[in-house]
Amino acid sequence: MPRPTAPTQPWPKPDEFNPAANSSQRRVAPLLNNASAAVAAHNGEADTFAGSWPTSFSKGLPHDAHGIVDAQAYSEFLEEVADPTYTDNAGNRVALFDMPAYSGPFRTKPTTGCADFRWRAWESPISSHPFGFTGPDAGALGIAPAPRLGSDELAAEMAELYAMAYLRDVPFEAIREGAQGADKVVSALGQMAWFQSDASPKDADGERLSKVSEARRVRDGGALTTQSLFRGSSQGCAQGPYVSQFLLQGQERLADCKVTSAQQLSDQPDMSPVLLRNGLSPFGALRIDQRIDPQTAGVDYMRDWAEWLDVQNGADTTAEQAIDAEGLKLIETPRDLACYVHSETTCQAYLNACLLLLSWGATVDEGLSASGTDCRRDAVTWAGPRTLTLLAETATRALRAVKNQTFQVHNRARPEKLGSIASLVANGHGAVLGRSQPLANAHLSKLESAASRGFNLMNAIAKAPSEPRFSHNVNSQNGLPANDRNLLLPMAYPEGSPMHPSYGAAHATVAGACVTVLKAFFRTHSSDGTRLTLADAGAYAVYVPESGGKSLVPTKRPEDALDNLTLNGELNKLAANIAIGRSMAGVHYYSDYFESVRMGERIAVGMLAEHLAMQSENSKVSIETFDGDRLSIIGSDEHDSEIHVQNSTPELWWTRHLPEQAGW
Repeated sequence: MPRPTAPTQPWPKPDEFNPAANSSQRRVAPLLNNASAAVAAHNGEADTFAGSWPTSFSKGLPHDAHGIVDAQAYSEFLEEVADPTYTDNAGNRVALFDMPAYSGPFRTKPTTGCADFRWRAWESPISSHPFGFTGPDAGALGIAPAPRLGSDELAAEMAELYAMAYLRDVPFEAIREGAQGADKVVSALGQMAWFQSDASPKDADGERLSKVSEARRVRDGGALTTQSLFRGSSQGCAQGPYVSQFLLQGQERLADCKVTSAQQLSDQPDMSPVLLRNGLSPFGALRIDQRIDPQTAGVDYMRDWAEWLDVQNGADTTAEQAIDAEGLKLIETPRDLACYVHSETTCQAYLNACLLLLSWGATVDEGLSASGTDCRRDAVTWAGPRTLTLLAETATRALRAVKNQTFQVHNRARPEKLGSIASLVANGHGAVLGRSQPLANAHLSKLESAASRGFNLMNAIAKAPSEPRFSHNVNSQNGLPANDRNLLLPMAYPEGSPMHPSYGAAHATVAGACVTVLKAFFRTHSSDGTRLTLADAGAYAVYVPESGGKSLVPTKRPEDALDNLTLNGELNKLAANIAIGRSMAGVHYYSDYFESVRMGERIAVGMLAEHLAMQSENSKVSIETFDGDRLSIIGSDEHDSEIHVQNSTPELWWTRHLPEQAGW
């Protein structure tokens, strides 16, 4: 009996999008129409590798001992994503997303109690089907095809994830200094063509990179160094401490205020407000703590093949997370940042950043200023309360758009599955990968090139702890492939990734959208185009966590001074921290961050264009985009708005990241 294959991609047909359905959407309709031909582009691997689908998301479906998904189940999964079941043949209502999931026994059990692991449900696989009436519709937005197996880009992405796992418990400040192995990691990664500025990395076919892929090589800070390691792509991401001040500092409360100006703080550094030092943020009468319940250092997951396989089959192992008994701390290490982005609410970081900026007395964009208006309290015009509301609204639109990309278009496998490809090949099991085997061999060869000065990154991963984290029995390992050279990606979370595909990234899309709203509301540049500094924004000092992360101390590096770090840069860094923090957990790739923040940015621009068109007076917001463009949105009292991009057009800017345009 022939094995069934998946329908040819793109499987889903995004619901018909009609930008004229809502008058406010007409502001961005021409941009959406221009992009419509490219929003469903994917890398084609689901067709090329049909039958084994090693680079496609299959978590929660049945897999064999090698982790190869059941073909019939995968085909049904894709069909249901494309055309959800709402009723049976008799017209009776049935459960949405009605399809068979993994139902067999798991090989492992929880470490406490006698119950079995439960199966995890998929997360919002059809949430993008309904048409949206505010903001750009999910079906009219897209991201470029994901890097392909065998390319220099995908190998570099995975090597970077292995490096993040290797340095997961090293403080960010130590990484900047090149201490505790960070210098060896930089040297090893630097041997890969992708990270060499003068090299010519190739795609999976051995050809020159596309413009879209080439653009993803650009990172803030230029050449790979211990300062630029794991940083984002936009202005300011590689300047100053790794963690944005918006994830560390607290806000003053009047009763606790001991200083009144940055100059006083400079003169008397020991008088830094206690709330700033401890990261406590007053929300009215409440205190919101920037500190986290940290995960236990040194404890990684899914290094045992039986446990990895259970998680791929959908075992809900979330409760196995080890939490440190030492109590709350500030974000100090990659594991801490991964912990923060494990359980925060959708737009928590950006709501807090907005309140922090308001507490500093940061200036509102001059195009929104109104005489006699208190920007902290006025809830009607463009002021703090309205911006807080817009952050939440924009975040929900971003989530719908990214779900459309993850399930409806790309269906990209999570990094934990790519780690299994390397392990299968390294241990002589590559034949189970079918038509992808030659490219999988090339992928491992490129990974092995990350070696320098006596340090081999993949050897270090192979030697990393791999002891079981869950309860096993005598049958747990039966029938499993040998995994002597263990290249499974060490994961920060026991459950691994969420139950949805990787590309794009929800956290990154929301980050791009919400940070763009903050850039629009707060003034980030002077009238001559000069970027405002943190000192201009009203910040007291630049902080880093002290050793152990229990409190903050002012940084002593001259390059970290308030007058050197820009507000635009720290907001870009905030978006990068949240997005790349997910990579530090092992659940996303760098390209997920790069593409998703830019899609989120376009969602926010569309939302802002609608809001400014509804104003009863002339208004304008100006932002520097994640790519360094100067973009403005102008609203008139005639209930209309226009988008302007310096040295470009809105149409070219809107589709720049898509393969048909690629106007970098």
